[in-house]
Amino acid sequence: MKKAILPLLLALCLPLGGCANKNEAEFRAFSSELRGRGDLTVTAEVRTEFDDTSCSFTLRCVEDGEGGCTVEVLEPELIRGVKARMSAGGTKLVYEDVAVDTGGGDAALSPMGALPLLLRALRDGALDSAWTEKGNLAVSLLPDDGVELTVLFDADRKPDYAEVTCEGKAVLFIRIREFS
Repeated sequence: MKKAILPLLLALCLPLGGCANKNEAEFRAFSSELRGRGDLTVTAEVRTEFDDTSCSFTLRCVEDGEGGCTVEVLEPELIRGVKARMSAGGTKLVYEDVAVDTGGGDAALSPMGALPLLLRALRDGALDSAWTEKGNLAVSLLPDDGVELTVLFDADRKPDYAEVTCEGKAVLFIRIREFS
């Protein structure tokens, strides 16, 4: 009897592995398509939670086609129009005609760095796992040491929601409004 059950259990596990491979293949195809583009625009609501501080923004990230991007604050109204220009050469905070160099350091875990981190992870982050959630693709990506990014896709296979975890604690929550 035991000999008959083992092959049956193994046979039941095979379809599960097939789903994982299908999800991984689907994400890898999506990621590969993004690598060929440098013109993406993402608009999202970004909420941060660090220690006892929480804040929310609506941001738009527009890539410049040369490996850099500009992130603009759309809300709150008080700081609407503030922009951060990010490139390999650094980050500058821009308002009207004034640009302030923000110096070195990793801005990826800040609200202004959330959308560039998302795009970088979708293109080049190490795929940790892929699965189906509520009928849609979901992935866990590892863009940097100690940072994990979970991305949920919608029915049209576009990113819909993302959560950034740093050293085991969720710190950025991203509700994507537009991804084009």
